[in-house]
Amino acid sequence: MTIPAVRIRDLVFAWPGGPSVLEIDRFEMAAGEAVFLAGASGSGKSTLLGLIAGITPCREGEICVLGTRMDPARPARRDALRAAQLGIVFQLFNLVPYLSPLENVLLPLRFSAERAARLKQDGTDPHTEARRLLDALGLDADSLTRRVTALSVGQQQRVAAARALIGRPGLVIADEPTSALDQDARDAFLSLLTTECRKSGAALLFVSHDRTLADRFDRQIELADINRARQAA
Repeated sequence: MTIPAVRIRDLVFAWPGGPSVLEIDRFEMAAGEAVFLAGASGSGKSTLLGLIAGITPCREGEICVLGTRMDPARPARRDALRAAQLGIVFQLFNLVPYLSPLENVLLPLRFSAERAARLKQDGTDPHTEARRLLDALGLDADSLTRRVTALSVGQQQRVAAARALIGRPGLVIADEPTSALDQDARDAFLSLLTTECRKSGAALLFVSHDRTLADRFDRQIELADINRARQAA
């Protein structure tokens, strides 16, 4: 039986002193599936992604990612899984400001020998792969060695996407990743993201409030339909 990319059971989450933000009885993503998760601003989308990625510990209920439970009592295990198997495009990018775009994309390989080993298995040079991803996203050669803070917001977003994709992660999580891109750049980004995920067999969880993008994915889910906390509010 194939292990799901994401499996959630009986999740309840609230920030300290506040009401429940998320109450999800059941949610599952198949391995290799591309899912579009829609929801209004403030609906809990980013909170859910943080829980799935193991950045925020899940204190009530269970989240399993690629067959591994994101155990709240084992932060080092969550960190190791995230480094080796998850590609994340954050809303705020989280790029290292004093590194070049190329160095930012290569950074995950320094934190995970497993990611680097997958490239080696493919016979792919890391620098060549990083340049390929950046070129496919429309970053010109002159931009690759500049300090990343010298790039536009849209260019920084594309660097963050290339960084998430390098080393064939098993799950790619993208949090509003096209918000700073014009239509042409958005279309190029989505084409690369879905193509790379399908090529490597990675599952893709793409979160946005822009429902016009949903038909590019295998399945669309409204967060409000699976989140009892918002249904009750």
